[in-house]
Amino acid sequence: MGFNRIEAKFNAKISMRQTRPSPIWITALFLLLTVIVKQVVVAVVGDPFVEMVQYLQMNYDPYEVLNYVFLRNPAHTALYCVVSLVLGLYGIIMNYGYISYALRLSRNEQPDHRNLFDGFARVGRVLWAAILQSIFLAFWELLAMLPSFAVLILVGLFAESEAVYFLIMLWYVLFLAALIVALAISYRYRMSSYFLIDRPDCTALEAIRASKMAMRGWKMELFTLDLSFFGWYLLTGLTFGIMGVWVLPYQSVTEANFYDCITAERQDTAEERPADPYGYDYRSL
Repeated sequence: MGFNRIEAKFNAKISMRQTRPSPIWITALFLLLTVIVKQVVVAVVGDPFVEMVQYLQMNYDPYEVLNYVFLRNPAHTALYCVVSLVLGLYGIIMNYGYISYALRLSRNEQPDHRNLFDGFARVGRVLWAAILQSIFLAFWELLAMLPSFAVLILVGLFAESEAVYFLIMLWYVLFLAALIVALAISYRYRMSSYFLIDRPDCTALEAIRASKMAMRGWKMELFTLDLSFFGWYLLTGLTFGIMGVWVLPYQSVTEANFYDCITAERQDTAEERPADPYGYDYRSL
């Protein structure tokens, strides 16, 4: 049957209109609890990296700036790093809660602000899934970058040769290819949170594997869906983020509709297959 992007967006708008309390207010609460809280905490603690950039813009010596900003008060730098780590973990948990809210909204289950905190009920699996995804992404990105690194070394070795121009062009091509590969790999794990939500007993690794299987053949479709919201996010920037309280739930619910579509199709396909002689259940994918 395939995924109908227009229909998914239309259904998202209908779900948003029919849900109470309004997704706009829930999204505003979510942004308050994440973006605003992070900005306030960082402002209170102080960001040494921002201070470093300010000194560098005034043409101070980089070595002196590093010593002055980070070594004069190592306790402050350590505090900032710890706070940043905690805020990062907090953001992962809250993002999971918003995905949970959007998925239930797409299914017209009338979710409310309490669903924003769903991640705290399974914090271990949520964080472990995020860590595993980061590890896998870093591994594949490094692997994809190896050819461009090798060419970069050749550029240094043959800097005086006429072949250096060809090598530089080759490096650009390989670097662009590596970025494309990294982007494609990131789409493999995009549905992991949805599987954690739908399958309470699912482990982090099982959710990642399920996402990889579900996204086979659908990466370009999801990429196209993401691109279709580019104009909306541009408008959000032009309105200083105000439009985000409407665009974010619109995009999130549409993505939830995408998830339901591809998992339903996979379920239908699995049921049409002949029974596996070894007893493997394709529907478990």
